Amino acid sequence: MKKVIGAVLAASLVAGMAFADVAVTLNARVRSNMYHQIKTDGGAKETYTFDLNGKKAHAGADKMSDVLGFSAKTDYAGVVLDIAANRAAKSKTTKLYSAADNVVKAKSDYTGDAAEVVTEAGQDFSFDGAYYGFLKFNALKFTFGTFDSRFVNRYNVTAGESGLLDSGSAKYGTDLLNDDSKALKDANNFSAAVAGDKTVSLVADYTIDLGDGSLLLKGALLGGEYKTDETDAENKKYTLAGYGFEGDFENDAVKVQALVKLPVEKLTIFGVYVEPKALPLPLAFGFSYGTSSNDDANATFKKGTAYAIDLRAGYQVTDEFKVSSTIKYENVKPDGVTADTALTVAAEASYVVNDLATVFADVGYYNSDLDGKSDSKITDTCCIKFRPGVVLNAGKGARVTAAVQYDNYTKVKNANATKTEVSIPVIFRVKL
Repeated sequence: MKKVIGAVLAASLVAGMAFADVAVTLNARVRSNMYHQIKTDGGAKETYTFDLNGKKAHAGADKMSDVLGFSAKTDYAGVVLDIAANRAAKSKTTKLYSAADNVVKAKSDYTGDAAEVVTEAGQDFSFDGAYYGFLKFNALKFTFGTFDSRFVNRYNVTAGESGLLDSGSAKYGTDLLNDDSKALKDANNFSAAVAGDKTVSLVADYTIDLGDGSLLLKGALLGGEYKTDETDAENKKYTLAGYGFEGDFENDAVKVQALVKLPVEKLTIFGVYVEPKALPLPLAFGFSYGTSSNDDANATFKKGTAYAIDLRAGYQVTDEFKVSSTIKYENVKPDGVTADTALTVAAEASYVVNDLATVFADVGYYNSDLDGKSDSKITDTCCIKFRPGVVLNAGKGARVTAAVQYDNYTKVKNANATKTEVSIPVIFRVKL
């Protein structure tokens, strides 16, 4: 009987999607590190070999994780579901401090014995990826769910897996100085509420045809608690979504994205991003700015201001030889203290040898204390990274990336701090 019901259900699904364009994608990736050595300024060493699980993440090595994607769409509607597959974490024992009335308390407030509690293992599958639907009424479109919404290209695709240009610096906004300005991370991602995190959002957009170009106007409710007003015990008020507004222009010569987001109370984010299209090379640049009046020490974006300037440029020298680069300047000034400034400069040169192999070399300069002032929050943090490697292609969507990454911290003054780090990441990837 169960088989009959299953067959009927499958037939119903197929019939329901008979007039939709359906696509299924499946990615699998092991991000291993065959060798990894960390050396401190005092000479102490830690060495790891054959790390298949990403226990000591470095140079792109991390736990096995990728996405099963499903989409179906028509001319007027569609759905997208990405299921993130993650290798389950081991369960671990934690201590829970509680009173006799079962009210959980801090250790400092409780003198009794701690109860041993075993936490559940991490989930094998989650919906951390995109999960949204959309529908259209001619030029008016509604998109709802969790998804990314970027208009100007990031140009973050490098020759190999997890290259230096694929790192956090590939996203517009702050990167090295995220501790005090996390809200400015991935700033041009319109549908993300705070720090590039996906939350349920509702975006309405309307396209205006301008003859030699088009203008796209967007308005959004960004999921997450925006404001809580409990000053009146009898009439409490809650606003459970922030706001966003964006205008995008595109023609044959240029793409321009301008936005303002108010994802939580007392925080405002502005951004302007431009991608010239008439030039014979990839080029994009952006300006992101955030201001906060929040005095809460635990706020994602503490009281102060921050801005970031991004530039991405590349050049296709020949059909086989390509050069790509990214530059990012960051300035974060929490209220009442000296501003921190940071600079990232990274580049890659790649050459397609044949259908089987592509060789590449990445180099990056990362300075989180650009001004060198002793009274700023971040001091003496500067690193130079070098990453040569090779990509071996078994066929379309199936490849192995092997590299050697060397990190040298040039301003270390603490004997226990990392001075150099060397890894041999080998990443197996199938994307079908």
